[in-house]
Amino acid sequence: MNSQRTHFVFDPIADKYDRFNRLFSFGIDRGWRKKLVQMVQPHPNQQVLDLCCGTGEVVFSFLRHTLARTVTGADISETMIDFAQEKQIRFSSRPWMQNKTIAWHVCDAAQTGLAPGSFDVVTCAFGIRNVPDRQAALGEMHRLLKSKGKLGILEFSLPAHPLGRTLYGFYLHRLVPRLGKCILGAPEPLHYLANSIQGWHDEANFAAELDKAGFKLIRKTPLTGGIATLWLAHSR
Repeated sequence: MNSQRTHFVFDPIADKYDRFNRLFSFGIDRGWRKKLVQMVQPHPNQQVLDLCCGTGEVVFSFLRHTLARTVTGADISETMIDFAQEKQIRFSSRPWMQNKTIAWHVCDAAQTGLAPGSFDVVTCAFGIRNVPDRQAALGEMHRLLKSKGKLGILEFSLPAHPLGRTLYGFYLHRLVPRLGKCILGAPEPLHYLANSIQGWHDEANFAAELDKAGFKLIRKTPLTGGIATLWLAHSR
């Protein structure tokens, strides 16, 4: 799916995107994001970037659950960034938002325009499988990271156990479109979600892609029976 097609699928549901994520994952997605930000664990003086940030859930998770004080969120969808900025205003009085700095950028993950070597930590949650040129995006992440900088990727996956995969496949392809249509009112994002997860599982050799981009894989951690996976790497 090209970037224009991704816009077409996700922009119309931006205002319902968070609610759908809660429904789809039964609220577990918040815990996954918390594990992601705690896995990379930035220091207070380090610069953090979340790519494909959507409505900013990982950005705000960094500020809630880690010592990070300066976080940048970047996404190709201006509509998603607009909603992230609205959330920032709503959260502005929260204690965990005090003395924190957030910068938002509308840009392509494969060509951000941000300065090289300007971040200590880069993350991407549920976005890397949607990038048309994944290798270019990983190369951009490597360019943006300082030497030995941390990369954290959170992405959907399929359970390793055959029975678990069968049950999850039924849920993903049959139940999710029906449940989600009640919230989103549009079937296309739901069918795209299921097909993109299946395609990612069938086609991606992500460890090899990380190595090719200049990263050393440190840890791969399945979550919730394998329906999501955390990848931790650092730049060589």
